[in-house]
Amino acid sequence: MPEVLIGGIEYVPRAEIPELSDARLEQALKILTAYLYFDSSSRPMAMVLNTIRALSPELAKLAEDDSLAAYERMHGVES
Repeated sequence: MPEVLIGGIEYVPRAEIPELSDARLEQALKILTAYLYFDSSSRPMAMVLNTIRALSPELAKLAEDDSLAAYERMHGVES
């Protein structure tokens, strides 16, 4: 990693990752299921599905079988 000096003081970048709350987890899953449902190109779909799988394996299985059902499950849409 390159060294960065500002005014003779070494600068160390800091990445703060906030704790994953239930609300943030739900919001992430909503975004991912919407992306999976609305984007028909297959380029990023494997990465989206892997991300959903890491957060919620059951939702990922549903999304693999039926992306509309996964979208509706996360967005509270009833059939």
